[in-house]
Amino acid sequence: MNKLIMKILPAIVSLTVVALVFLFSPLSVNAFDLDTSCQVGGDNAVVYEEDLPVPTNIYITTAALNLRPTPSTDLPRIALAPLGALVTVTDYLDGEWFAVTFNGLSGFMSAEFLEPHYIVPFIPPDLSGLAPVEIIDWHTANDMIPVRTPFTIIDVRTGIFWQAARLGGELHADVEPLTAQDTANMHRAFNHRWTWDPRPVVVIVDGRTLAASINGMPHSIVTIHNNNVDGHFCLHFFGSMVHGTFRVDQRHHDAVIEAFLTAFTW
Repeated sequence: MNKLIMKILPAIVSLTVVALVFLFSPLSVNAFDLDTSCQVGGDNAVVYEEDLPVPTNIYITTAALNLRPTPSTDLPRIALAPLGALVTVTDYLDGEWFAVTFNGLSGFMSAEFLEPHYIVPFIPPDLSGLAPVEIIDWHTANDMIPVRTPFTIIDVRTGIFWQAARLGGELHADVEPLTAQDTANMHRAFNHRWTWDPRPVVVIVDGRTLAASINGMPHSIVTIHNNNVDGHFCLHFFGSMVHGTFRVDQRHHDAVIEAFLTAFTW
């Protein structure tokens, strides 16, 4: 019994802290009331949706999607396009089915599971004046990132960056994009699909550049309600753990190391 209590005690403490935070603070945060002065690169480094070149006939699948010989489900499929596949729309028909080509094959796909594919130009943030990348343990990072104070996250593979704020978290930091534009930037960094797979990032906070890892699946508690995403994301540092197992996730560990070794080598 004592072993069982010791295993669930961290979860009880974490839930208690979250409950106290929401008891003594408002449930909604207006992102535009927050101090966003830590933006990196200035306005010319931000990729806005309306500024992106959009090839209107190139779409991306949001689920595994059948290529059909007719705009219906009556006949067997020609092929199966995986999640995240690019298809060329040749005719929009009635808006419910699109005529498309995929891997050299022509057919029809349900429009419900197709979204325009944005070609994201590479616009790296202005890195002048940034401190060298550090790798620090979770306990140190936990004390450095206060709740509801904006900071910058940069995806080290693409250079795409966005603003976020922490809502809590004891085993790792639970964070949310500040605005809808920040959510759009993050979504593009994850190749236009939400996924649990982590990505290596660096966090700019308190004048320091910290190696970290973030997952791409919105889930659970929401405190910012005008950022166009329903949920928060898990931000990991070296030695941070996941809920349930109270262990370090190897994928996050590897992503933190990648961020430390490869940041700013574009």
